[in-house]
Amino acid sequence: MVTGGFGFIGSHLVEKLLDMGEEVVVLSNPKPPENNYKYIVSNPSSHRMKIVYSDMKDLGLMVNILRTSEVELVYHLAAVASHRLSIREPHVYLENNYMSLLNLLEAARAVEPSPKIVFTSSSSVYGDHQPPLKEDLEPRPTGPYALSKFFGEKLCKLYVDLYGLDCPIIRYFNVVGERCRGNIVFKIFAERIFSGDSLDVNGRWIDGEFKPAQRDFTYVSDAVEGTIAVGMKAKSGEIFNIGFGRPVSILRVAELMMEVFGKKVTVNFRELQPHESLISYCDNSKARIILGWSPKIDLEEMVKRYVEWFKSSR
Repeated sequence: MVTGGFGFIGSHLVEKLLDMGEEVVVLSNPKPPENNYKYIVSNPSSHRMKIVYSDMKDLGLMVNILRTSEVELVYHLAAVASHRLSIREPHVYLENNYMSLLNLLEAARAVEPSPKIVFTSSSSVYGDHQPPLKEDLEPRPTGPYALSKFFGEKLCKLYVDLYGLDCPIIRYFNVVGERCRGNIVFKIFAERIFSGDSLDVNGRWIDGEFKPAQRDFTYVSDAVEGTIAVGMKAKSGEIFNIGFGRPVSILRVAELMMEVFGKKVTVNFRELQPHESLISYCDNSKARIILGWSPKIDLEEMVKRYVEWFKSSR
């Protein structure tokens, strides 16, 4: 089962699982993104997919889904997602993300055998630690979204310890690619450049010089491969960074995207919000060694693929 199966990463994960020959239950809220839905249902293997619409607030329904569908493995991607935007609506992020996971864990505990649950967390839980960020660092969440993911990790640990559930954890780093959400920088930049509008590059002014933010961009196909590797190989309660493992300037992304579009626009320098780190990237050696996973798509190819898809989807 994939919760949030019509979301950005979730829809790519469902496609990959179907291509692998798996039977997949897709759990989605009642109003899935229309384009993502069309991609999934047009998959040649969509006959092996069952769609359930639920907001995960109905515990009885969750128990019934797991029991009747004989779910063995759950990839829990359903969440309200945006570190930046969560500051404006903390209740939405904290309540939704925590309660959906709690109901899933309770449902898993109620059925026999209990399914393995892969919880997808976020690099934002690291807060202001200096990179490279490793899984053994103590989390320092600095915003409501990051806090919701940290609470989720602690909740998984509790259910592992108390009830013996199998619940490994993924910390994603800046996943980008086709069908990404409107608040992800690749889509924001592409829309602005395509329209000929100026775009904003976030960073910080330090001693009179602007330092663009640097992020660990990871292509969605690599993130999906890492997610499946965690589902297949990770042990209960283990945490894995799924990220490319190097910092990339936001300004460099803007420059590359303008090159691929063949169009220049004005770039404005904007100050990061106080809770946002200037530089963030991971140490992914644990995933490489234990899972045998490694990212393949580097920045130039990410931008090229995304712009080609963006143009074709207009």
